[in-house]
Amino acid sequence: MQTTTISTMEAVEGGKRLYMLSWGTYEHSSCGPFLGNDGIDFTALANTFREDRYAQAEAAKEDHCHLDEDSFTNWMLDKGLLAVVDTQNVQITIEHPFEHAYQPKHWPECPSCGEGRGEKEYGDCRQSLNRIATFRRCTSCRHEWGHTEEPNYAHLPMLEDDGRDTLGACVPFAISKACGLDFASVMKMCQKHGWAGTGMPQANAIVAARELGFSLTWTHCAGIGTAAGPTIKRLLPLLDPHRNYIVGVKGHWLSIVNGTVVDNDANTGLGCRVIELYKVGVAS
Repeated sequence: MQTTTISTMEAVEGGKRLYMLSWGTYEHSSCGPFLGNDGIDFTALANTFREDRYAQAEAAKEDHCHLDEDSFTNWMLDKGLLAVVDTQNVQITIEHPFEHAYQPKHWPECPSCGEGRGEKEYGDCRQSLNRIATFRRCTSCRHEWGHTEEPNYAHLPMLEDDGRDTLGACVPFAISKACGLDFASVMKMCQKHGWAGTGMPQANAIVAARELGFSLTWTHCAGIGTAAGPTIKRLLPLLDPHRNYIVGVKGHWLSIVNGTVVDNDANTGLGCRVIELYKVGVAS
């Protein structure tokens, strides 16, 4: 809130001035305004007030003499050095209801109602791809348009959507990485063979990979499929680093590409026990 200060000449005539009295080092207090002669020496008055209080305390044979700013102010009022000025408190409210809210003219006009403006809003954020959904929402009719994605961190590039954060899509993601195929094509084929948002049977996934031109061959290694099966960490040194594999752990598939684990956003730990291992090849 902006305050307007009125000069002494504008506020009071006849050599008078308006005073606000303030005190306190840590807990500040103030009172006023008061009207008094221009140029009052409050330091000198404080010394006089203190001497008067000491004299009163001595006359009353008091063992202690308390001094405070309120008493000093009342002392000046009693002596006519200051006079109380009538004031009026005014409650100020500058908030606006919704219909009067600020609507920048540089926001685009709503293509639906033509009255409101499109405020930029944000939707889902995909951290692993540095992508965040953005759109415009009309300030009047709440219509949405202009849905797109932009970098969540402006200084970093957006990564292409390779399916890593698609819910329940570990099977098509693993096939796409192990076979070097784009995720959209693999997903379409997996949907044809039964993928419906929460996964799909292994047998169906093998058929889907075959129709995409690749074979998934069950591979026996180090007791896989038994209670003594290896963890992913123990399995890695046993595999051909120049081949690609698909590994099955409990409820999840991931791929090993040239000796490197490639997982979706499940981020499976290397301590998980392997229950399936498929060697990836070209279908005959």
